[in-house]
Amino acid sequence: MPALARGPDVAAAFAELAETLASDLDIEKYLTAVCRHCVRLVDAESAAIVYAGDGAGLSEVAASDDRGRVLARGALSAAEGPWRDTVHSGQLITIADLPVQGQRWPLFTAMAVRAGFTTVTLVPVGPQADRVGGLALLGRTEPDIAGVLLALSLADAAAAGLAVSAELRRQETAITQLQSALASRIVIEQAKGILAERWKVTPDEAFSALRGQARSSQQVLADLARAVISGTTDLARPDSVKPT
Repeated sequence: MPALARGPDVAAAFAELAETLASDLDIEKYLTAVCRHCVRLVDAESAAIVYAGDGAGLSEVAASDDRGRVLARGALSAAEGPWRDTVHSGQLITIADLPVQGQRWPLFTAMAVRAGFTTVTLVPVGPQADRVGGLALLGRTEPDIAGVLLALSLADAAAAGLAVSAELRRQETAITQLQSALASRIVIEQAKGILAERWKVTPDEAFSALRGQARSSQQVLADLARAVISGTTDLARPDSVKPT
């Protein structure tokens, strides 16, 4: 049976994808690998994934080759297309004869036929509550049942990669924000110490004066602190702050 014949290759493909997920993930390269495995394992001529980048709508493309990539990017320029339909509906879509049955997507159909494709099978990527893209199998013959099942599993692998990538972006954003907050805090502490020494007041009083000046002048507190440290601003001691 075809499914059994594919067995060793399928295991190797998913092992490779799992290893990529566990290492530094380049999502475009990962999804390109998913598409190439679709071509090799499902007997499609080309495969392309259209997905949401950085939490936005469908805007990014990964494909097994240039034909699939150009077709997917062209389809994104239309208000309607097979990838959008499968994402919105959450349904697997198969068009066995694009010239006859594909008039629902005139732009895509014309481009696909010119590229030499007459069939397309689309699989949603991501769970029903959070679909993030669609996987298209392109060719001149429909995939068999075993091929469709493999495509569903590869779409799940694509969804896993996108979820990991999104989590990494969230972590990187959080780390950047924490680093920025820490750097700002260090600068403010340094400026507070300078003013406390200069004015002969307590650090808390110096900080209150610094914060008050930032508010009254509508400056970012850390920016004012940097100006104090660099000496580019001459911050006078407020009358309310008396030397100790």
